[in-house]
Amino acid sequence: MRFRAVHTVLLAVSFLLLSCSEMERDIQGYEYRLELAEDGTKAQLNGDGVFWKSGDKVGLFLGNGSSVSASVDASTSPKTIVFSTSQPLADGTEVRAYYPYVPGNTDVSAAKISFASSQTGGADAAMPLAGVPFRIQGNGNKGVVHFVNLGAVLDFKVYSSTFAGEAVQSITFAATGGNHPVSGEAVLDLTGVKAGSEASLALEWSSSAPSSVTLSQAGTVASGKNATSGHLYMVVPPGTYSGTVTVKTDEATYTTPFENLALVRNVFSPVYVNLDGQNTVREAVYSVENDKMAAYLNDVYQSPYSPSDYSVTHMKSEYYSGNKSTTNRLDWPKPVPVKWTNPASGNASKVVSVYNDAARTHLELSVEAGASVTSADIYNLIPGRTYYYTVTNGGSEIARGQFRTTGRRRMLKVGDSPYGRGYANNCRDFGGQPAMNGKTIKYGKIFRGSNMDLTTDVQKGFLRKYLKVALDVDLRSDEDTEGTGDGHLYDALGLGDMHTTEMYNSWEQLTTVASMNATLMKILDAVAAGKVPYIHCKVGADRTGYVCMLLEAILGVPQGWCDVDYELTSFSGAVDGGKARLRTGEINYYYRTKKEWNGTSVRGVDFINTISGNTFQDKAINYLVNTLGIPQEKITAFQNNMLE
Repeated sequence: MRFRAVHTVLLAVSFLLLSCSEMERDIQGYEYRLELAEDGTKAQLNGDGVFWKSGDKVGLFLGNGSSVSASVDASTSPKTIVFSTSQPLADGTEVRAYYPYVPGNTDVSAAKISFASSQTGGADAAMPLAGVPFRIQGNGNKGVVHFVNLGAVLDFKVYSSTFAGEAVQSITFAATGGNHPVSGEAVLDLTGVKAGSEASLALEWSSSAPSSVTLSQAGTVASGKNATSGHLYMVVPPGTYSGTVTVKTDEATYTTPFENLALVRNVFSPVYVNLDGQNTVREAVYSVENDKMAAYLNDVYQSPYSPSDYSVTHMKSEYYSGNKSTTNRLDWPKPVPVKWTNPASGNASKVVSVYNDAARTHLELSVEAGASVTSADIYNLIPGRTYYYTVTNGGSEIARGQFRTTGRRRMLKVGDSPYGRGYANNCRDFGGQPAMNGKTIKYGKIFRGSNMDLTTDVQKGFLRKYLKVALDVDLRSDEDTEGTGDGHLYDALGLGDMHTTEMYNSWEQLTTVASMNATLMKILDAVAAGKVPYIHCKVGADRTGYVCMLLEAILGVPQGWCDVDYELTSFSGAVDGGKARLRTGEINYYYRTKKEWNGTSVRGVDFINTISGNTFQDKAINYLVNTLGIPQEKITAFQNNMLE
């Protein structure tokens, strides 16, 4: 981006010492009231006034060797400042002023002046100020002090033909090279301040380190350079700087480099920021959780589940009944919208390529977006990552940028999957869950969902090529197949020996040592070999939930968070007629059984809690090692491979 600064001299500010009222020697001493000139205006900025307000404090050095602060009284007309002295000021007493007041300033020749690193529009935009010295004159004790701005005032003009209308939230001016910092503390010799003399306002800086100033003020991205976007004022020390300007809007963050930008003291400088500039980097931030999913997880994170109270659920009925359809898939993630202008001609399709690295050498995925469109929705990205993209038209690049994703769980849209059974619905990443020692489970290592018997070639390609699924952990029995017609488990992905053959159609079979040992060993060995398992049963709820709970528990996922993973199936109404999976007493393979089998059997979470151990994790590990015969070293390797 190219910056252009247009300079306008700020108006001088003055106030008049009106009178001195002598009082008895008490706490207040002698009070002086000074009128603020210019109708209480500190400075004029391109027609806008910056006004004094109650609470503002001016620092004063008096010729008798004392220093005081003066408080603004905005209730008077005109506005005044008031200060007291223990002794009356003699005729001819010299007064030197500065703003804002800094406690501890006692040396008029080395007054501390601070440039704020966090600013808002208006009042902060004209700070700090230094006064030209004046003397008390005559019996009326009259005198006039003129203030000059110690900083250069920037008025950012933010515009874009592509992103016009976005709401500006903040602007950060960061200097990576220049005469001195752009925020922090400096020292000024007030005895040398003279009217109209820039040289008399030299600041001595305590540090030469790079610095930044952030302005928090609402504005709007204008459509063009000369369009109105509102005034966004910032004050920085005068100097010549190189660095970056970062504009944060409600849609994205834009960072633009600049070089050798000269800023002059006591001068107003409009600075034009083109968000479409060739060197501007746009980083949008998008949540990949759909709104219903985000609302549920917000509730859980604010009020986590207690393992001792299964009467509570945050899964609301609106999440699993009534409002789900082919076009309102609550088990799908929210897409990331990539936008661009379309200067290229011709009928070639636009291709959006998304990369994992800034050099754009590691391709994550690509999407063909059509010839006439100027945006594309990107699904299935990992939360908490920065991605980089290019848009090409007939092989020629027409746009590039970057964005960041946020979220806590990664739901998946499997290709062109219809809304119904047999199509890898209810699909999600095993990663993102909180685990032991403050760690989290890595994304992309294990996936879970419903059966894949009716998946199309597009869906199979997504599972095998994008998710890199190499082990089909099929927990069904023969009668659970969907439309295969041969009465046998269907190897939907064609993985051969990497399609499991253990079958489970009851709780008793889930606790069969030989079968469960074989299933878990295949999962642990696949992860150790860098191969990705896809765990499923018929609808991806109960049998899948139990096996995933065992894996989560040995990784140190707390019991309440295992419950959250189970409840997420409720968002997928397609897989089981809209039946919810809740932690509030439903009897199934994942939770406990209090009444079945003569009231003596427990299963799922309650079953693991019958095993000895101090924690839920200890109990699960003891069960796998001592009952199922899983070697401890296999579990340790699994933890090392799965945890961030």
